[in-house]
Amino acid sequence: MRYIYVVFFALFLYYPLMYSQGEANSWYFGQNAGISFNTTPPTALTNGRVNTLEGCTTISDATGNLLFYTDGITVWDRLHNIMQNGTGLKGDPSSTSSALIVPQPNTPNLYIVFTVDEPHHDNADNDPATFDGDGINDGFMYSIVDMSLNGGNGAVVTGQKNIPLITYNTSNGLESRYKCSEKITAVKSNDCDSFWVITHFVDTFYAFKVDQTGVNTTPVTSRIGVTVPISGYRRNALGYIKASPEGDRLAVAHFGFATVTAGNGPGKVLLYNFDNTTGTISNEIELSNSNSPYGIEFSQTGQRLYATFDIGDAGNGQSFLMQYDVSLPDNQIAASGTRILNQNNQSTFSFSAGAIQLGPDGKIYRSLYDFNSQRGDYLGVIQNPEAAAASIIYNEQGILVNTDGSRSALLGLPPFIQSIFAQNIDIINNGDPNNVNLALCEGNTYRLSYQNIPGASYTWFVDNLQIANAVHFLDITTAANYRLEVDLNDGSCPLTGVANATFFEVPTAIPSTLVQCDAYQTIGDNITLFDLHFANDQLTGGNNQYTTEFFIDQASAQAGTPRISNENAFQNTQNNQQVYARVINTNNTNCFDITTVTLEVSSTDVNDAELRVCDDDGTEDGFTVFNLTEANQQVLSGITNPGLTITYYENTDDALLNRNPITSITNQTQNTLGDDIVYAKAEENGGECFGISSVRLFVIPLPDIEPDSEYFLCQNETNVEIDAGLPTNSDPNDFTILWSTNESTETILANQPGGYTVEITNQLTGCSKSRTVTVIASSFAIIQSIDINDARDNNTVTINAEGLGSYEYAIEINGVLSIYQDDPTFTNVPPGFHRVYVRDKNRCVPVVTQDISVVGFPKYFTPNGDGFHETWNVEGISNQIMGNSLIFIFNRYGKLIKQLRAGTPGWDGTFNGKLMPSSEYWFRVELEDGRILTGSFSLIR
Repeated sequence: MRYIYVVFFALFLYYPLMYSQGEANSWYFGQNAGISFNTTPPTALTNGRVNTLEGCTTISDATGNLLFYTDGITVWDRLHNIMQNGTGLKGDPSSTSSALIVPQPNTPNLYIVFTVDEPHHDNADNDPATFDGDGINDGFMYSIVDMSLNGGNGAVVTGQKNIPLITYNTSNGLESRYKCSEKITAVKSNDCDSFWVITHFVDTFYAFKVDQTGVNTTPVTSRIGVTVPISGYRRNALGYIKASPEGDRLAVAHFGFATVTAGNGPGKVLLYNFDNTTGTISNEIELSNSNSPYGIEFSQTGQRLYATFDIGDAGNGQSFLMQYDVSLPDNQIAASGTRILNQNNQSTFSFSAGAIQLGPDGKIYRSLYDFNSQRGDYLGVIQNPEAAAASIIYNEQGILVNTDGSRSALLGLPPFIQSIFAQNIDIINNGDPNNVNLALCEGNTYRLSYQNIPGASYTWFVDNLQIANAVHFLDITTAANYRLEVDLNDGSCPLTGVANATFFEVPTAIPSTLVQCDAYQTIGDNITLFDLHFANDQLTGGNNQYTTEFFIDQASAQAGTPRISNENAFQNTQNNQQVYARVINTNNTNCFDITTVTLEVSSTDVNDAELRVCDDDGTEDGFTVFNLTEANQQVLSGITNPGLTITYYENTDDALLNRNPITSITNQTQNTLGDDIVYAKAEENGGECFGISSVRLFVIPLPDIEPDSEYFLCQNETNVEIDAGLPTNSDPNDFTILWSTNESTETILANQPGGYTVEITNQLTGCSKSRTVTVIASSFAIIQSIDINDARDNNTVTINAEGLGSYEYAIEINGVLSIYQDDPTFTNVPPGFHRVYVRDKNRCVPVVTQDISVVGFPKYFTPNGDGFHETWNVEGISNQIMGNSLIFIFNRYGKLIKQLRAGTPGWDGTFNGKLMPSSEYWFRVELEDGRILTGSFSLIR
């Protein structure tokens, strides 16, 4: 079943088109920016070579194919190469309208490039030290391009380049130094076989006639209205001039009326009548006399006029856009001026005023550049220029031209012959003569037609070639550009209508069968879910220009409504149910075919499976990652069908509809024991579902062995026994043990310091865990020396020990052993005989001891017979310890009272058998180690 529907509508797709005369379908402007009207809507061009602040122009052929473009200095051909002899033209990229291209009427291949230099004050001051550009104000010129040269790529004709035209009063020296303003426009003459090219300078309009003989270098002059002070050039020269598409009006934007060279002054917007028969201009109407107007443009009907203004006399910073109703009586037009709001209801914009230009689609485009941010990413678009100001739709982001970050709109847009944009007659009969696209289906016959007007002549063109048909209609069956010219034979120019017909292929829809598994809700009821779009490749034959829609019955498919609402998850009602597919050509949705899709429920199945994974991902938290492909063998066990592929999903709906496939997953339930389930889907080579099964996930804990530990091997031992660290109260027979020494016993003897790794595997689960036992060398201490600082108020003892171990220290005083400490120094040690102890913290034996003596002196003694402090002697010395030490005791007058030797009884407080009185006595001790100590003590009775 193949269906071809013909409707009349504007396609919002991208395909070749032509609006009226396609000469204005390609625009190149700004910094390598451009747009093409060969698509609907227009699209950005990224192949342009022009880089110009303002002036530029472009020309295409009647069917919209690019011919060449220029910035007024360099000409680029259709291949974007510099045209032969295409350099050195005398325009200027900083001239408002640096150039404009006009085809020489009735002369194939010849085009006239008019150029307008920037009339710069630095080139008019007779000072060679100041100049701009080439140092000369070159004025208004033209050059001839012959498109038959250079293999059809065109060339600027030698000897017909930079031909000057006089647009100034030659008897006025000041005008002769500037020669022109920056304004140029063109419009078709009333005779239909020629053009007027129009400019303005100071107080005079110059209209040059262009016909099949070329440029008439004698202009029609109209001296009318205001005088633009040449003393205020170059800024007074800025601003556009435009003719209306019908050629009956002319509008001018004068940027300023300054009276000082390069100065600022308020500008004007002026409206005139234009006689396109004689080329004369009349009836000046002032619409605005403030701010700094720059861009100017008529709507397609000429009923509305638009102007852009920079705010203030200086003309920089913010801007606004105005509309004037030109259909009103002359004395009411100025008062109709209304600011246009953008899409955000703003009437003041951060962009410079910029050019505005009518497009082949009847919309007006505005160049938008912000000098502060140096951005010009978009063209603004007035979508409905014929509407009243309050109803205007103006979008400042109408077309993105900076699509790759390397180009920008600036101030200018290319001017064209304004007649190109005049309204056409409607030969498609779609109600919109600006929309000349006609999208048809192969096999269609379509009738193009216009009114059958008595006395009129009808001439048809196919791809710009005249055909024999001479009636008011034409039946078409092939893609082409069709044009009808209707001559009313009343002296007026022919009416023109255009249709750009494109015929699109009608798809051949291929019947399809989808095979799905019965895994939805109730197993075995043959009710399941289908993603109908899985049939797309088969239905369309893999053509990516086709799309599909699905319907319950054939009548709905033919009507296109109602569609199945849940095409991506359609629930069938029975096995082998048929639904209907409409296969559509996306380039023209009226070209489609209808076929069936059979929904078959599979009766085959695959195995459920279990994945058991040890929690060995480095964090024993009951969560781990499952590699689902490890279940493939279980899922397909015993199934012999070749070529099955397995894909995993989190739920059955995803599996049925092939959504969100996964290859791995982390369990959601801690230490899951089959609580977490995923689903395996087996598919055959053709994508048919063979079966869906569940895969339960199990996280197996690792053996709960002891953590890493340390053992110590003493220097005087040959080995130490280390333990594998099996779980407490476990049966050793449930585990296999493998040491890094290749031993497999629960304990081993380590005879060397170092790390010993043991891997313990639970034979019931197969999960393993390792731990490391570090054997550290140690030894008992060797006391190298003991530092004793005695015979003072705070006696200290420091033990200097060496060895492999880590040591702690204690001291025994009067039979009492202190607590062991890490610090080898003891303080406030009383005088006397003591023993120090050093032991290894790692328990290497023996504990090392050494006796010491600490020398000290009692402060007093009381020989009163009570048995306490009856004698005075030096403590910490004896017959055995410093036995050769001598002690001398003196009274306060220095008389020797008693002499003692170490180890003898102390002084009892008598001298020659007599009791010595209570007093302070002095001593001198000569120790065996050479020290001499002195001091005093008290005898108290």
